[in-house]
Amino acid sequence: MEPSNFRRWLTLAIISISGGVSFDLAYLRYIYQIPMAKFMGFSNTEIGLIMSTFGITAIILYAPSGIIADKFSHKKMMSFAMIVTGLLGLLMAVYPPFWVMIVIQVAFAITTILMLWSVSIKAASLLGNHEEQGKIMGWMEGLRGVGVMALAVFTMWVFSLFAPENPASLKAVILIYSGVYILLGVLCWFFVQDGFTVRSDESGTQKFSLKDITSVLKISTTWYCSLIIFGVYTIYAILSYSTNYLTEMYGMTLVAASYMGIVINKIFRALCGPLGGIITTYTRLKSPTRAVQLLSLVSIITLVVLLITNAHPSSVFIGIGLILLLAFACYASRGLYFACIGEARTPKYIMGTTVGICSVIGFLPDVFVYPLVGHWQDTLPAAVAYRNMWLLGLAATAMVLIFTALLIRNIRSHAVPAGTAKQPTQEFI
Repeated sequence: MEPSNFRRWLTLAIISISGGVSFDLAYLRYIYQIPMAKFMGFSNTEIGLIMSTFGITAIILYAPSGIIADKFSHKKMMSFAMIVTGLLGLLMAVYPPFWVMIVIQVAFAITTILMLWSVSIKAASLLGNHEEQGKIMGWMEGLRGVGVMALAVFTMWVFSLFAPENPASLKAVILIYSGVYILLGVLCWFFVQDGFTVRSDESGTQKFSLKDITSVLKISTTWYCSLIIFGVYTIYAILSYSTNYLTEMYGMTLVAASYMGIVINKIFRALCGPLGGIITTYTRLKSPTRAVQLLSLVSIITLVVLLITNAHPSSVFIGIGLILLLAFACYASRGLYFACIGEARTPKYIMGTTVGICSVIGFLPDVFVYPLVGHWQDTLPAAVAYRNMWLLGLAATAMVLIFTALLIRNIRSHAVPAGTAKQPTQEFI
């Protein structure tokens, strides 16, 4: 492998892993909801409110994060964000009261969303040309998953070394995450490029300006991509309740369900993330949007079966199999939905802003899914609570089907006619 190419993929790995694991403390509930309630003293509703605080703040910050990605040094932003996130984790490890956790979640949103989110996606996007976007984004999601999975398995192993009632178990997990964040911040400084935003387009050299925000909002594909992300991300949020679902509906032990949660939310993410990119790179199905549409059909079928089995749960293996199938469709789609923005030929100089705006809309489920499902868990019988959750997922997936169809129609209507020479593309390595 050529050194320059090796460095490109190593840089992609550092960007991806940093972008992936940086959220794990903010989303600690995904695996450790029950220990959080036990050792930190929070109810399910309070934990949901902690999550929604992060989500609400994130929604406010996604669009500015896109402007930062187009205007400021990627290296400085990523390094500072990772180190400060690690320091916030040290504060979280003292098991602060509810109001301090709320403040920490706001600070997490500033470091991981405002300073890191759009920056990491654009920094990765600039590592490849237009034709490589499906591959780059797919591998980015996969490498994120590898980092998240490896760290989750290691921290779960450390957690299991403690006695079940020992509050130091969760504290050790938080401290490990904090140390890894600081180390990744140092690596970002040495490998990530500045990524300034002057780029060559067909009409000449253009630079991002604030008036381009209005232009991005006027593009119909911005809205189509946003709502595709919204639908897929709703399923992603719902999958975080897999541990609770298997425990309450099928009687799995907490440790077994927690390991299953790692398989569903971490290992499958690592395996399925690159799969979409591989499919669009090496098969006849070249369109990321079309691949997401087909995966949404798989999700709809799976959710219908989950609704049927939810009323009469019998075999835990059927429940696990259905959730794994839903996770496959979700994570493969996550590896492709930002490639849809590239497939729509969004100019590079406004790529960060487009990602930011799509993220504002696409990640709105962070605001309402967690407190809503937490409220259902606290106030309804388990079977009713999870029936409502699967119905919510079904409605979101139907949205994905509708807006992938609209985006495909738009892409085809603007396709280069046969026999017309393609515009040259520039590879940013």
